[in-house]
Amino acid sequence: MKKILNQYFWIFVILLILSVIFNYTFPDKKNRLEFIEDRIKAVEERKKILTQTERELEKLATERDWEQVDKDKTK
Repeated sequence: MKKILNQYFWIFVILLILSVIFNYTFPDKKNRLEFIEDRIKAVEERKKILTQTERELEKLATERDWEQVDKDKTK
């Protein structure tokens, strides 16, 4: 009887440890949304700082990327 209780105890402890690890490694939706909002703010702030020439270069690079995607799709 004591042996069975001891086994149940260890199973419970292992499950408890695994659940704690799982909760800390996988963030909830709120944390993901906050992370995305912070990234959006950082990108917007970076775009405000860009000079006119840098904006034009970024636009050209984006257009080239889309042209390449279009070429790949037509193949």
